[in-house]
Amino acid sequence: MKRPLFLLLLGIASLLWLSRPAVAQCGGERWPVKIGTDTNAGQVNLNSPKATTIANLISITAPQSLPDNSRIQPTETNVYVLNAILKRYVRNYDSDYHLVIADASGRTMIAEIPSPDCVGSNSPFAAGIAHARAQFKAMFTATSTVQTADVPVRITGVGFFDYREGLSGQAPNGIELHPVLDITFDASFSLAASPQSVTIGQGLSGTSTVSSTLSGPFNSTITLSASGLPAGTTADFSPSTIVAPGAGSSTVTLSVGATTPTGTYNVTVKGTGGGQTQSTTITLTVNTGGGTSQQLLGNPGFETGSSNPAPWIASSGVIDDSGFEASRSGSWKAWLNGYGFANTDSLSQLVSLPANASQLSLSFWLHIDTAETTGSTAADTLSVQVRNSSGAVLKTLATYSNLNANSGYSQVSFDLTSYKGQTIQIYLLGTENESLKTSFIVDDFTLNSSSSGNPGADFAISSSRSALTIAPGSSASALITTTTSGSFNSAIALSGSGLPAGATAGFSPGTIAAPGAGSSTLSVFVGSTTPAGTYNISIGGSGGGKSHSTTISLTVSPGGGGGVTQQLLGNPGFENGSNASPWTVSANVINSSSSQPAHSGAWKAWLNGYGTVETDTLLQNVSIPSTATSASLSFFLHIDTAETSSTRSYDTLTVQIRNSSGSVLATLATYSNLNAATGYGQFSFDLNAYRGQTIQLYLVGVEDSSLKTSFVVDDFKLNVTTP
Repeated sequence: MKRPLFLLLLGIASLLWLSRPAVAQCGGERWPVKIGTDTNAGQVNLNSPKATTIANLISITAPQSLPDNSRIQPTETNVYVLNAILKRYVRNYDSDYHLVIADASGRTMIAEIPSPDCVGSNSPFAAGIAHARAQFKAMFTATSTVQTADVPVRITGVGFFDYREGLSGQAPNGIELHPVLDITFDASFSLAASPQSVTIGQGLSGTSTVSSTLSGPFNSTITLSASGLPAGTTADFSPSTIVAPGAGSSTVTLSVGATTPTGTYNVTVKGTGGGQTQSTTITLTVNTGGGTSQQLLGNPGFETGSSNPAPWIASSGVIDDSGFEASRSGSWKAWLNGYGFANTDSLSQLVSLPANASQLSLSFWLHIDTAETTGSTAADTLSVQVRNSSGAVLKTLATYSNLNANSGYSQVSFDLTSYKGQTIQIYLLGTENESLKTSFIVDDFTLNSSSSGNPGADFAISSSRSALTIAPGSSASALITTTTSGSFNSAIALSGSGLPAGATAGFSPGTIAAPGAGSSTLSVFVGSTTPAGTYNISIGGSGGGKSHSTTISLTVSPGGGGGVTQQLLGNPGFENGSNASPWTVSANVINSSSSQPAHSGAWKAWLNGYGTVETDTLLQNVSIPSTATSASLSFFLHIDTAETSSTRSYDTLTVQIRNSSGSVLATLATYSNLNAATGYGQFSFDLNAYRGQTIQLYLVGVEDSSLKTSFVVDDFKLNVTTP
């Protein structure tokens, strides 16, 4: 469930942070009390922290006076621990890390982590201060400039009353935690590669997608690198970093040299960010040139977890990371049955097999654990089948049972060459009787397609529009489509070049997922100062070791000699916080939660995302002048879904133009769980037809009864140009 957090405004008083002396130093008001060298420091009970809240602390009556070298009891002899949200931080003139923390109701107070260099070894707080400082530095880099954050923290610190100087975020009674002795973020990330194994011929290249998954309030850019490459082989990441908060993916292209020795190598992909380094391994097999081998299954080791098993379709509870039955590699596996009562579990994936494949081989690792005692009856079974795209069984490749129970994993493999050119389902069906459980655990699938000479393994790129004419300050869009041939199977990254000054190009999505056939919306935005003229812009695609492009002629029309472009929407980025006006919105839609970051600033509109039947709306009335020579709408959209279907739209976001009475004039676009993608994409629409009218910009999100989809929108523009 989304929980909106109220925006904490950086008031005028925050300037006090920046007006203090810039030279780092130690010392200040009540400094001995702050660092534990005062006469009462020994009275602080460090071994019995008291759980509390910001509300409780700021309700304590402020003292009448503040002694420089002794403590106000009992508050300043207590150690407190509380859960809060870190909102802002800065390195103060006295070298302290100055933190503003808040609770869910927006109440704030200050916490401080002194520099260990300013704390003598005789202070009972010295070890705790050094510990907290190191913990914070592992997550953030504090400078003399105030930085914003929105992450949960658990803070342990000594109670302290400071002079009330009107600092931004200071509690009304001046209470602080000073010094902080412990700060926990419980944040991390993990990496996974899909496919985990690639086979590449000498002089050729192949790709794998490296994905990062976050746990806790991790918020950092992750930088990727590769090691363990054989001689003559290079690894290129696109992009080379996964931007903060760190959840996303990158395509690594492994280019094997013509003289690279044949053999199998373990390539280690490392991600570094937030003070941590995590890694995953890609098994690279180099064979002689003239042929290639590609692994066709998505998410072969289930490392995207149970919340997003796609493209697998699995029964409830099958995708599992518990320690009761270990995975073969990584953290996740598929665990069918194992209940000890009548149960049927299934696991399947739809895959298209290249028609020109010379060999197709399926393999996976299987472990069977049973409580059955019979040595002759197959009481519980796992069937491995090939089905057609409609679900009809084409062949049962093998049937395993409790009689095949084994210690550890063993690899099984099957020849699927006879199904080349077909779209099939790899289908596992586990059936368990009413007593004595049997567990069928599978992991690390591969479906390798080998071809001789790899004829025709390529892609082509095209645009729905060969020419665009755009006025300064306006935008237009085209549909970019990629088609594949032969056994091509790679993600294709899109890019634009040749744009005139002040113009930008955005793609949604920015990458067309493997096998590489699909489409993306190109939005071209022309700045108000972009020179008039005609330009050839190149739209490029890169993937699978190949690059192609298509050209669009962009004409920037004259500005009209004194034409003025204005943005008409109020509060376009929702940075007024919970005061949504002039937007009219459903409850909780205007949101600053870090679970779905804003495109810019702190706030955005988050429609749906509950996993229950829900309808959310967002609308604003706006009048478009009749004298406008152009009118265009744009916004940024991110879609995140737990739906597993790749063919059915369960949850939808509809963008409409309505008249002032609410009647629908046009539906500009409808998006759904099928459009889910990493990061934001920008979308634009021509509104010239509504010049001279008062309209409603109306977004309606509709979610079904299960598996949530979030539609997150931000940074709207409705630009009109008038003479």
